Amino acid sequence: MTNAVDPADTEHRFRRNGHDLRVRVVELNGDGERGHLLLFGAVADGCLVRVHSRCLYGEALRSQDCDCGPELDKALDLIQAAGSGVLVYLEQEGRGAGLIAKALGYRESERSGTDTFTSYENLGYPADARTYQATARALAELGLRSVQLLTNNPAKVDALRREGLQVTAVPLRTRALSERAREYLEAKRTRRKHWIPTDSVPWALEPHEGDAATDEPLAVDPVVITPGENHRPRSGPGPAPDLIGA
Repeated sequence: MTNAVDPADTEHRFRRNGHDLRVRVVELNGDGERGHLLLFGAVADGCLVRVHSRCLYGEALRSQDCDCGPELDKALDLIQAAGSGVLVYLEQEGRGAGLIAKALGYRESERSGTDTFTSYENLGYPADARTYQATARALAELGLRSVQLLTNNPAKVDALRREGLQVTAVPLRTRALSERAREYLEAKRTRRKHWIPTDSVPWALEPHEGDAATDEPLAVDPVVITPGENHRPRSGPGPAPDLIGA
């Protein structure tokens, strides 16, 4: 983690959806990972963390072809509701391959009918070239030992745990904005084993002891985060509620 100035000197008011929150900015540049950590409020152990890869289409251009914009919005909603948290915003467009590769991948998917993970591989790119080791170390340098990670991606959880962080994964639920976005979510689930929460089946973070081995995610109780309430595990059987109002 590198920063040209003291993060305290970057502190300022951040206003979103009519609510204020103090934010500090830390630069991240290491091991091929570039971006920034935005520290909202008083960051402490167990706080919410979103590790997010830049998506020009979904965030700035509001494309309806992916879930990147809605996931970022949901993560920020939860951080604001909690009053603190960390957004790690990484310059990892196109799952680390870049915007040109992303465009080529979309075109190949339209031509061949394959998902974008397969299209990337057909074009000679990794299905997902992103890494998160420097991100994990940067979080540890903030003094964090445990985090609640707002993610559906098991690779992010694994990367942070390998660097010694205690991670509670909190799957983010969003609604697909189009049929193409729905197909992308399904490809994430089947190709990359992402957890895609729904009304009836919240996807598992880990298999329970005694469960039969399977390549498909298993249903378990997720961590519930309701805006304005404390973080707590949901107890008792039954389907999970719509956790974040999607």
